Amino acid sequence: MKAVVEIGGKQYLVEPGTIFLADKLPKEKGESYTSDRVLMILDGDDVVLGKPYIKDGKVTFSILDQTKRKKIVVQKYRAKKGYLRTRGHRQHVTQVQVELIEGGGKRDERVIEKKAKKKKAAPKVESEKKEKASEPTAKKKTTTKKETTKKTPAKKTATKKTTTKKTTTKKTTTKKKTKKEESED
Repeated sequence: MKAVVEIGGKQYLVEPGTIFLADKLPKEKGESYTSDRVLMILDGDDVVLGKPYIKDGKVTFSILDQTKRKKIVVQKYRAKKGYLRTRGHRQHVTQVQVELIEGGGKRDERVIEKKAKKKKAAPKVESEKKEKASEPTAKKKTTTKKETTKKTPAKKTATKKTTTKKTTTKKTTTKKKTKKEESED
């Protein structure tokens, strides 16, 4: 039996005995943890789907260890500014082992059986084709199209913009006299 369970916003496909790392859980080493967020249970050919979770579905885990993941390096860099900052990060995780998967025993509208689905689908298609063939065909109605004349849009007359010319006057500048020129005068 397999199940898809949600822990910490992430989904894991698990079966009894599976050991995996999940985001940190609020339990100590050696304790058990039960999650009722079971999305799907696979049991042989039977598949039970939740909307979004299965009502009576539960997965029980045992906490093996509280550890940290491998360090990742985070760098900030700004080109041409001489700015570089380096930081490390280690995510806290919990190592868990799946002990028990419960639920999925009741069959309801969410249970899909692969064999039954294949058997039911084939006869429906054939019976629908037979019904359509036995119905008499109706005559098609002919319709006449009305002739429409296209209207051409009226042409707009272009208006001329009048522009006024700006007159520029030249400014005269006087040269400042230097000390030598002043002394000579």
